[in-house]
Amino acid sequence: MTHERVIGRDGGLPWHLPADLGHFKTTTMGKPIVMGRKTYESIAKPLPGRQNIVVTRNPDWDAAGVTAVNSLDAAIAACGEASEIMIIGGAQLYAAALSRADRMHITYVGQSIEGDTHFPDIDRSAWRMVERSATQFHGGIPFFFSRWQRRTATVATEHRRS
Repeated sequence: MTHERVIGRDGGLPWHLPADLGHFKTTTMGKPIVMGRKTYESIAKPLPGRQNIVVTRNPDWDAAGVTAVNSLDAAIAACGEASEIMIIGGAQLYAAALSRADRMHITYVGQSIEGDTHFPDIDRSAWRMVERSATQFHGGIPFFFSRWQRRTATVATEHRRS
């Protein structure tokens, strides 16, 4: 995301950063990924090596190779005993999941880029950056990878521990 929290434009990513796509693949491989219908449709196919779960309000929506559910709670339930669930977008799903998350993996793009989809506002006092890569450049666009940890446990984290 950019400093203005831009994460999308016209149904897709507003940048093409091959290293970011590789980092995404490495970070999510083997883990369940949960996405909204619009995000799934922008990808247009299930991502291999991961359980693909799509949240949609349309009870008739279906796609081969994915599990369709009608809520974030149903998506989490569909993940079973997974130790980490990856929420991969879009903005509505990020907003719904943020209060339940205890970790975030964020690629920061250090350039102002126009977009129509934004990541929700983050309460920086509730989170701390625990990992940051060196800044990289692609096509003149600076970016880095970061991992954030919630300062206090969420209800979901406490539930998993009991």
